[in-house]
Amino acid sequence: NDIVDSPTTGVKPLTDFPTLNPSTAPTTATPTISPTAFPSTSIQPTAVPSDPPTISTQPTASPSASPSASPSAHPTAIPSASPTSSAMPSMAPIPYSRSIRVDLRYIPWSDLTEEDKQFAEQLDYDETTWNNIGLNPIEILNWDRLSREQRSAASQLGYTTFSWDCWQNHFQSYRWIDLNLPYIQVGQWWELLGWDIFKWNDYEEPPESDSKHWYELSSEERHAAAQLCYFRSVWDETEVLFEGFPIERPEFRYVSWMMLDDSVREVADEGLKYSALSWNVLGLDAIEGREWAALTQYENEAAKEIGFTQLSWDCWQNHFRSYSWEELVLYGLDMPYLQLGWTELSWNGGDSPPPSESMSWKDLSQEQREAVATEICYFRDNWDRLDMTPTNGRFRFPKVKERYIQWADLPLDLRRTAADSLEYNKTTWDNLGTAPIEKRSWEELTEHQKADAMSLGFYQRTWDCFQNHYRGYEWDELERDISDALQILGWSKTSWEDDDVPLSYDNEWSRLSETEQSVAAVLCFFEENWDRDNLKIVAKEIAEKDVIFGGGSVDGGSVGDGFVADGSAGEALAGGESSNSGSSTQSDGKPGTSGQDPDGNALSGTTDPIRAANSAGSVRIPMIMASAFAFVLGASTILL
Repeated sequence: NDIVDSPTTGVKPLTDFPTLNPSTAPTTATPTISPTAFPSTSIQPTAVPSDPPTISTQPTASPSASPSASPSAHPTAIPSASPTSSAMPSMAPIPYSRSIRVDLRYIPWSDLTEEDKQFAEQLDYDETTWNNIGLNPIEILNWDRLSREQRSAASQLGYTTFSWDCWQNHFQSYRWIDLNLPYIQVGQWWELLGWDIFKWNDYEEPPESDSKHWYELSSEERHAAAQLCYFRSVWDETEVLFEGFPIERPEFRYVSWMMLDDSVREVADEGLKYSALSWNVLGLDAIEGREWAALTQYENEAAKEIGFTQLSWDCWQNHFRSYSWEELVLYGLDMPYLQLGWTELSWNGGDSPPPSESMSWKDLSQEQREAVATEICYFRDNWDRLDMTPTNGRFRFPKVKERYIQWADLPLDLRRTAADSLEYNKTTWDNLGTAPIEKRSWEELTEHQKADAMSLGFYQRTWDCFQNHYRGYEWDELERDISDALQILGWSKTSWEDDDVPLSYDNEWSRLSETEQSVAAVLCFFEENWDRDNLKIVAKEIAEKDVIFGGGSVDGGSVGDGFVADGSAGEALAGGESSNSGSSTQSDGKPGTSGQDPDGNALSGTTDPIRAANSAGSVRIPMIMASAFAFVLGASTILL
């Protein structure tokens, strides 16, 4: 080993290995002239290194995805253009989510509990300011500006900081610079409505959207307003209605097929694939089950050509029924459906529809009528699915003329349809009332059979009345006027359930009393089908009678007198005219001009005030039936 001089200890051998027990004392008496730039931070020397060094068999805990090529000794002064992405989530703001609506706020004052009224009064509400949104000055205050007592009362009503600021104040008392705070993020919606910092702070005039009614806003603006917890009645503050409806009614849609302008009928036929039947029976055609956005481009163009817009289609044709429950809630359209008994579960098919689905207009409460009229474009005619096909005075529904053409004269395509799933043949077709399929109600038919029946011109009401005569119904499913007619013919609940046919059915039509013939017409019986005549003999006679008494076929024959083909069983007008729509019907629940009865029911084509008054009852029947019911039911007087 070489010997070298040490400035402090003299000579010292140099070794290839560090000492086993190094001294902790300083090795020099004086500091070095050039100390290291980065002295060691360790106070104690390292332990003896291993020889050979240990090789780990496990990877490091968090190895880098790709090792750096040549790490620099010092950090760079300028950061890289492409910084390394962190594996940890960023601190970006949470996406905006509208707070849950406080439904209690939209319940009428009279329906609040006494306790809720007390909490509301602590917020300076009374009946007037509660029932008219926007009148109470407290609604211009955000949560932080409420007193402690007011916040406590608001909490008892179900509000939180965010739900109050959204549903009551709509963030209007916020500073503009606060609207985009990470936990607020509503500035984007106000910007879509045309606001900026200058308009917000009154340095400039408000944007155009501020003076528009709800349905005058564009779809984008309406969506932005909905995110700010607005819906129609809140945005408009006062009722903005067109004869009781939120959107002007497309009157042409309530004109029967043969009364349509030729150009409109051609577009409806070729562009929207309507037929006389599916046009005349409101709500029957499958296209009305689709919202505007679900129509093809070709259908959109056709709908525009005859006078529809997106809003009028979605409200008057679809009634927003194609919307998801979440979409209904967003725009406040769930409220009328909630009044009808719908829930999210039933809307999505997880539960049965509410009873209101099978109720006629006259059976809805006044509150329900007002809700569906002012929000989702219903009135009596389209709620009850009026059949606008003119009909003669004997029947409530139009007779399907093709059914009374004998088999040999039936067009080949219809004969094939009848023979398909309905299994008609020459014998069962020509001998009325003998086909096994006619023992089934519409609901008992398969989808294939329903489609074939519709091709022949039937739909649920005409099939159940003219083909089945309600024999496929349970007694408790029958409407009142139907069961009353059956009782006059000798039926009772017991005999109906036991299929014990009364003696009156053994009589030929000519031997029935005038009363019995009249009530049999309620069940869509007439001489030829009551007697089960053969069409080979009576087809010509049936056709001649239809011409004499006003047609009543689904191709829109001439208008006859008597029953209104409104689709609600038993609602007939004695000596009245057939129903044709296009009237000035109001549906705001208040007695008004022609188009409403004294109960607020919308009536199509009503011009005679006496007739309107007569229509107020739940059962409207020919005079001769009225006297029969009076006898059977023990009524002393029936006013018509």
